Amino acid sequence: MNNVIIGTAGHVDHGKTCLIKELTGTDTDRLKEEQQRGITIELGFANMKTEEGENIGIIDVPGHEKFIRNMLSGIGGIDICLMVIAADEGVMPQTMEHLDILTTLKIKKGVIALTKADLADEDWREAVKEDIQNTVKETFLSEAEIIEVSAKTGQNIERLRQKLFELAKEVKEKRTAPEIFRIPVDRVFTIDGFGTVATGTLTEGSICEGDEFEIYPSRIRTKVRNLQVHGQKTSKALAGQRTAVNISGIKKEKIKKGDVLAAPGSMVNTMMLDTEINMFKSSKRSIKNGSRVHFHYGSAEALCKVVLLEKDELGPGETGLAQMRFDEELALKRGDRFVVRFYSPVESIGGGTVLDSYPEKHKRKNKKTLEALHIKAAGDDAAILLQIIKENSGRFYTEDQLRTITGFGKDEMAYLMEELIKDGKTLKFENGSYIHKDFARHIETAASKILKKYHSDNPIAKGMDKNEFREKLAAALYTDKEKYSGSLLKLLKERKKIQDRGNSVAISGFSIKYTKEQKETREEIEKYCLESGFEARDMEAYAAGRKDEKHFKQITEDMVSEGILVKLNYRYYMHSKAWERAMDLFHEHMKDNDSITLAQMRDILDSSRKYTVLILEALDEMKITRLVGDARILRRS
Repeated sequence: MNNVIIGTAGHVDHGKTCLIKELTGTDTDRLKEEQQRGITIELGFANMKTEEGENIGIIDVPGHEKFIRNMLSGIGGIDICLMVIAADEGVMPQTMEHLDILTTLKIKKGVIALTKADLADEDWREAVKEDIQNTVKETFLSEAEIIEVSAKTGQNIERLRQKLFELAKEVKEKRTAPEIFRIPVDRVFTIDGFGTVATGTLTEGSICEGDEFEIYPSRIRTKVRNLQVHGQKTSKALAGQRTAVNISGIKKEKIKKGDVLAAPGSMVNTMMLDTEINMFKSSKRSIKNGSRVHFHYGSAEALCKVVLLEKDELGPGETGLAQMRFDEELALKRGDRFVVRFYSPVESIGGGTVLDSYPEKHKRKNKKTLEALHIKAAGDDAAILLQIIKENSGRFYTEDQLRTITGFGKDEMAYLMEELIKDGKTLKFENGSYIHKDFARHIETAASKILKKYHSDNPIAKGMDKNEFREKLAAALYTDKEKYSGSLLKLLKERKKIQDRGNSVAISGFSIKYTKEQKETREEIEKYCLESGFEARDMEAYAAGRKDEKHFKQITEDMVSEGILVKLNYRYYMHSKAWERAMDLFHEHMKDNDSITLAQMRDILDSSRKYTVLILEALDEMKITRLVGDARILRRS
């Protein structure tokens, strides 16, 4: 059976703790003060075994208004609500508040225990049941069975137990992948000989003895020394289990109630959250833009400012998008539920869902922002993932980074990514990062703009220097040239948007078109170099002072790329026919010799020392030869 947590709810002194004791044999009021005052102050925990020997955890939450904060810290991980209402008093203020909170936290299943049934006659009990039905009419408990029980006489205790077992079998199976492991801490203490122990409900994932994990938001990394589930030592704990983690090497002062134990790197600290807020219909208060509220999540509480993104005020029963801005770092995940309480007087007024746990700061009433948040609020997993990729394409997030933001497990992410890539909505780079199809078009547009301007300014250049293009493209995309430019170039080539010309790039379809004057210049250059033979020409000096100096140099480089000229260094060029003759003579010599000296090469070419040096240094630069002493030998591959 799936691991299940049952949480109690209801007004103070309606018999929650006594009922749990009858169901499980455990008195959850462990504190002396609780036993003396007869009310629950801190969370209590018990374990109920099914007929098959499976464990069901029960959390006993405080009902008294003064202890509502402790109640909120206990209900975050529950699957089933055991709503407790005393037959002699009926629906009371904390009954309503607890019901509102559980509804906004999306609890789906529950049963209503009408306790102290022995203290009220049948007519009164029927009137109370009718009132209960009217109260829960539009909530998740609208179809819940109402069972009359008495902890004193034992009336219907077994029937209630069987109903809870029945509901437990209907609970959806939880995700148990180790990479999404998470426990919101609700108790921290030390045990002599063992050290620090933190307890909480393992809300998702799994963890084993010896595993590493992180404490959020402090980001302290440590290991599991020992594990207990429902009070029994175990080597592995799974989602849905009440778990005690004996933490290795961490003092009690380093961890507190409200912290989160989670898989390393699976969460991010944030000071802002994008949320959808649902105001309680029963609330007597409204939230105005800029209001400060108490924000309850998991087992923690924080103060925050509410920035309403589409409205100026949220009244009772209304829903709206908001960005919560905090004074300190906290760690949550997309999809987490929360409750908000009015700043002063402190009373519960609503709750909601985290839509983005690591957002940017938003401007109010921005159409693009609101459209994105509505997708995150109502879309399916694929639509939400696609939206998050779209927003973060410029950051080139990897799958691991996207999992941290979305909260998906490895298998879930792999399946969703495969579908998005297959549908052409997402592209994967060779470095493992992902971008949205719209961002791919943005890359193409940016590249096209850069190259069109270059070709306009340099119409007879074969292309833009590749390094210069990489720098300009990275700047246009606000990204890291060293990390991503290789992947960007590959994408543009694969999509046939650019031509890779070795050391330069050109826009797809570009070709040089010479004017009549430029053709004449080209012919002049070729004739000049051809007539020079082995005497390489200083083209920089030749171009100096000409009206078309810039185009002259571009024509020269274009002739090199076409193989008409050979570039010996940054200023000396030789016609390819002369170079080929020189190479024939060079290789003829090397057939019968192991090396060649400057004097030997000069005699072979029947040229001056100056031009012979240029040719030999070019051979060195081309990695054909290397200088050893005063002679050159062939490089061996």
